[in-house]
Amino acid sequence: MTDPGRNRSAIDEMLDRAVRAINSGDRATADALAGRVLAFDHANVDAEELLAAPADHGELRRITILFADLVDSTALSTRIEPETYRTVVGHYRDEVIRLVNEYEGHIGNTKGDGLLAVFGHPIAHEDDVRRAVQSGLDITRAVARLSERVQRRFGFDIDVRVGIHRGLVYLDTAQDDVYGFAANLAARMCSIAEPGTVAVSEAVERLIRDTFHLERGAATKVKGVEAEVIPFRVVTEREISTPAIGPLVGRQREVLYLESALEMARAGTLHIPGVAFCGDPGIGKSRLARAVITMAERSDDVVLQVFGSPFHTDVGLHPIRKLLERRCGITRAATPHDRLVKLRSELESQHLNAENLVPWLAPVLGLGPEVGYDPAPAEGHKLHEHITAAVTEYLLACSTGRCGVIVAEDMHWFDPSTTDVVRALLSTKTGGILVVMTSRELDTLPGDRTESHVFQLDPLTDNETDILVSALHPDMPAAARDTVRRRCDGVPLYIEEVVAKLKAQPDDGGESTTVPDSLYEALFARLRSSEADIRVIQAAATIGSTFDHTLLAAVVEADHGQLDGALDALRDHAVLEQISGDSWRFRHELLREVAAELAPPSIRQRLHGQVADALIAAASQDWPLIANHFEQAHRFGDAVSAYRQASAVARQRGALDEARRYLDRALQQFDRLSPGPDRDELEMDLRLRHGFLVAAADGPGSAETAADFERCLQLCGTDPDADGLFATLMALFTYYVTRADFMRARQIVDSLRFGVDAGREWWRAENLGGAATVAWFAGDFAEALEKQEQADRLLVSRGQRDVDAEWFMPHDPIVLGLCSLGLARWTRGDTCGADEALARSESRATELKFPQGPFSLCYLRYPQIWIALESGCLDRAAELAADMTERAERYGFDQWRVLGMTFMSLSPALAALEAGRRDGPEISAAIGAVSAWVQACRFLGATVFVPSFDGHLARLHIAAGRPAEARVQIDAGLRLAEQTGMHFYDAELLRLRAATHDEPEARRGDLGAAFELARRQGAAVFAMRAALDAQQLSADTRLLQEAAGMFPTDSGCRELQRARTILAS
Repeated sequence: MTDPGRNRSAIDEMLDRAVRAINSGDRATADALAGRVLAFDHANVDAEELLAAPADHGELRRITILFADLVDSTALSTRIEPETYRTVVGHYRDEVIRLVNEYEGHIGNTKGDGLLAVFGHPIAHEDDVRRAVQSGLDITRAVARLSERVQRRFGFDIDVRVGIHRGLVYLDTAQDDVYGFAANLAARMCSIAEPGTVAVSEAVERLIRDTFHLERGAATKVKGVEAEVIPFRVVTEREISTPAIGPLVGRQREVLYLESALEMARAGTLHIPGVAFCGDPGIGKSRLARAVITMAERSDDVVLQVFGSPFHTDVGLHPIRKLLERRCGITRAATPHDRLVKLRSELESQHLNAENLVPWLAPVLGLGPEVGYDPAPAEGHKLHEHITAAVTEYLLACSTGRCGVIVAEDMHWFDPSTTDVVRALLSTKTGGILVVMTSRELDTLPGDRTESHVFQLDPLTDNETDILVSALHPDMPAAARDTVRRRCDGVPLYIEEVVAKLKAQPDDGGESTTVPDSLYEALFARLRSSEADIRVIQAAATIGSTFDHTLLAAVVEADHGQLDGALDALRDHAVLEQISGDSWRFRHELLREVAAELAPPSIRQRLHGQVADALIAAASQDWPLIANHFEQAHRFGDAVSAYRQASAVARQRGALDEARRYLDRALQQFDRLSPGPDRDELEMDLRLRHGFLVAAADGPGSAETAADFERCLQLCGTDPDADGLFATLMALFTYYVTRADFMRARQIVDSLRFGVDAGREWWRAENLGGAATVAWFAGDFAEALEKQEQADRLLVSRGQRDVDAEWFMPHDPIVLGLCSLGLARWTRGDTCGADEALARSESRATELKFPQGPFSLCYLRYPQIWIALESGCLDRAAELAADMTERAERYGFDQWRVLGMTFMSLSPALAALEAGRRDGPEISAAIGAVSAWVQACRFLGATVFVPSFDGHLARLHIAAGRPAEARVQIDAGLRLAEQTGMHFYDAELLRLRAATHDEPEARRGDLGAAFELARRQGAAVFAMRAALDAQQLSADTRLLQEAAGMFPTDSGCRELQRARTILAS
């Protein structure tokens, strides 16, 4: 069998040639090339689709279908002579064809006595539904007259039924035929019509109820349709005329406000910098925006425009990026270096410090530091704030010395970061800047009443509609004006489109699920009013509302002369607008939606794929858009890759939530990928990265993180040598430790040891550190220290390397190991060694980039604060807690922020106890904060370290004179220890429980148990505390002497110093 992998480049070349052939109409060449591809690769889906594609692309259209059938024709054929039958049926067919042609419908097949006609193809009109119904009525009347003649000549009657439906069909222009459910339903409507009548479907009734008198029929079951259908009998026509469209009228209040605001801005006295226009699509928001631009340009004011895009609602600062590209003169073909040069030049032309601003603005253009600038000295939320400030500074600089108008159109499609820029502009209040905003939704507009004036645009009144119609078509009759008011409901865009079509060429039409039926035909007529190649319209619509010439040329593969001619024709017919030399946009989004529906699904998919390929070939950095096109093209593997790239770029900008969303989108594609090892490996890689981002935001104990990692376990099987299994198990270890599931954590340590022994020697230190962590929380402090010291020696000797390929937790493994070493040393009484380990950990964390660096520092603060609290260094604990909270707030680490705030409440409370204040507000505040933390941890199952928090609560309750509450908390901690095997704090809890007893014997019992447990565990600090408390009860110093012998000689433990003082005296 031929190996397709060895011939991949040849296969790709043949497929590209086949696609070009089929797009140019050369079906024979396309079939031959696809056949050659299948000879190499028998399962090639692209080749199969090429062979299955219709010989002519055809179109998907919403058209009106009429089906006429002679009543009881079969029975009639058995009663009369064949020649007579042929004569009568021939006259009947002639009448139907004549009347269909009269209304410019089309009958493709005239065999038999059942005739199917379509209205809207090949000639389209803005009133094709009405034409079809009118022709149906005329057919019933003509056949009635024909029946009278047949009766007089042959002695029998004939009758006709007519059914009409409107819906989506595939038009096969080569075969002159239509396919789809809509054609079948038209025939079914005909079958239930009464003889001599026209029956229309509900889809048609909605469009003609104001044009014809109708009678509703009973719901009826018909063959091939699951639900009942409701026929409407067309009785007769109403007195009507056709509708129309127009410019800017009925907005005098808004225009006066804009004129006044511009005058104040020119004088530098504009106190309310923003004005917003809000309302439904087509209501006139963009018209007012264009009006203010005209006013501003007339006075040589500076105008800056940013546009929202429905394809980029999740892409940070996309409207700003497009503005920068336009102003910098950056084309799609520009190299990253050229982009950077042009950015610097633009900044310098605005008299800005390019060196200061480039690090903040280059990421907006998708440029990384590797292009040639120093990276921004901030990350996460702080980076976002600096970028927003830099963009704002640039926009303000563009209008320095002159009145500036900043137009933000379609803010309902703005991403949050761009909205923040507009919000920042509103807050500057320079007096010389007017910010004009448009949006469909009020809640997408930033600012308050002191910053912007909001106009909620209403439909035009009937009088205003008449004025608009007169401005567009002064000679329109009064009856036609009435129809405009009825059909357009005062929406300016609807009025404009209908009148323009009637005035120019009232013969084109269509429909869409996203465009109102009453408007669709006029919009479609606008699209087809020029001679432009339909492929150009389809490709432009696939790219989006705004597109550039270069990209469109790459997609349609037309020479520049042909393409320029098509674009000029579309511009002349008000389909497109030219924004700048290379940039174009659809005049209305509704026009683009209609155009996008024209291509059948197979062609639409191919177009989306061509757009994505062209974007990549042009070195576009718009990965979210590329991914969306691949997804629409059903090239799901390519979509996954593009979403992964989009996530990486967002993560580079510090936008972790955005990065996570793109990975969510990538993971949604996997159900559509073919099963196999490559697919599983890719999903595993993405889930590990997704789990990383979730852990960074929600903490390593997040259930969503666990779901990602457990799915990875399902995917990678049980091979201990598998890369995916090794990486997954390391990530799961942290998750299980966070949840105090030490049985599973220990199993993972043992499993990972097989991988280390099998060749991953570099990870032996982490494997030993994992075993040490489990031992420490189990209370086996001697073993924990031994393994952790051994891990540290390996850590020092092995050197550094990039661990991103195998480590998928947001905290760095080296920082993690050094934190564990610090805890192990401190518990054994080696305070100097603990400080040394934690200092090395901090040095390591500060070297790391976002998010590992900031996250690792927050993680480091946890053991630092824990040790500071246990050591009585309360000022130090408060300082560290404040740092943790600030970092977490800056970078969006919610778990660390809440924990930091908890420690910030606890530190002053313990300081108050040290000072002898036992009833201050700090005590009750700390009890509330720590209790909330403990309850949340228990509820979420993230219970590691929770017994120590139970101990802190017990201390506070004891100090507040509530020993019973303290015992409840202590017992809860001991139960948790018993359930999880987490015995690291048992000795302390027993010691604290002694203070809740009134009887000396009970106190001595708990203290003795605490000392004995701490001695067995090797916990020098906890043993000394129990010995000190016991000595206060009995003045016996033997336990003090034994505890003192557990410490290193250079220990700085304050409990050891107290014991030495007592022993010396």
